[in-house]
Amino acid sequence: MTAKKILFGVFDWGLGHAMRNMPLIQALLENGHHLEIISTGRALTVLKRRFGDVCQYHDVPSVFCPYTESRHLTLNVLFSLPAILFSLHQARRISERIIRKGRYDVVISDCRLDVYDQVENSFLINHQLRIKTFFGAQQVIEAWLCRKVSRYGKVIVPDFPHSENMSGVLSHDLLFFDSDRVAYIGILSNLKKRDCKKDIDCFISISRPEPQRTVLERKILAHARFLPGTIVIAGGNPDITEVKTFSGVTYYGYLSPARQEEMMNRASFFISRSGYTTLMELAEMDMKAALLIPMPGQTEQEYLADYYESRGWFHHTHQDRLSLQTDIEACQGFKGFSPPWRTEESVRKFMDVVGCRR
Repeated sequence: MTAKKILFGVFDWGLGHAMRNMPLIQALLENGHHLEIISTGRALTVLKRRFGDVCQYHDVPSVFCPYTESRHLTLNVLFSLPAILFSLHQARRISERIIRKGRYDVVISDCRLDVYDQVENSFLINHQLRIKTFFGAQQVIEAWLCRKVSRYGKVIVPDFPHSENMSGVLSHDLLFFDSDRVAYIGILSNLKKRDCKKDIDCFISISRPEPQRTVLERKILAHARFLPGTIVIAGGNPDITEVKTFSGVTYYGYLSPARQEEMMNRASFFISRSGYTTLMELAEMDMKAALLIPMPGQTEQEYLADYYESRGWFHHTHQDRLSLQTDIEACQGFKGFSPPWRTEESVRKFMDVVGCRR
């Protein structure tokens, strides 16, 4: 197989999409393909730091982000719908110019609905083919998403196809999607399990997007100083490189993926949002002791936190009721999620789906 010219679109609401795509991008590069990345904001910053001059980059604004400090995110999304659709239209205009000029062999998009070429060479990565909301709206949104993804030859879901899966109803038991066009490849994680000494009692990772990242950070900092043992906090802001130490707590404004992996391997207990990328990282690293804090109003994270609690995998608490000492004690008896295969096998499946394994 000759080397292919590939455009890879990466969503930018938070850093999770950028992180989970790193092993896929690395595999494409190792197979000798020429790669260009289209993203924006801090997601693009992180990808540039990871891959440097090996890739070419396009900074294209993404869909308008409706996150606020309010818990009523669903209502805010509805009120922001004109801005969201307009921004998607504007992003598509720019992306389409890049695609026409670039003449790519393969176009891959992780949740960026503005990045696609012909059906035959376009692939969408998405773990959320159904938005968790009240039932009637779920059906309408799933039908709308199904029409949107008809522009892609395959929808690649980073999850398992059977009943013991990580995304639940978000990507299973679909009503409108043709099952032949949906490929379940398994979990994706940039982090790997290592054998090392467990010398961190609790590692707390605070992820984007704003403004809820800062809201949670303030609450965590107010509680963390009262926890026993060695506590490490990662602020999840790549614009801040400062390190602070106080009352047995070490605070990093941002940790590189390599340092994040190190801290998670050294930690006996882990606290984070219930974002899907983070949950895949917990499965990849075989972590059993963790507390999840879904972002208020983010229905995906709230659903996943409830889903994992009901399966006995991880305990969760709500941000406005956070009491770290009590919440950590309530995590006893949970077993974590043991995946049938891990990222290495998932990457092989991905390469076969997009036809890029050499």
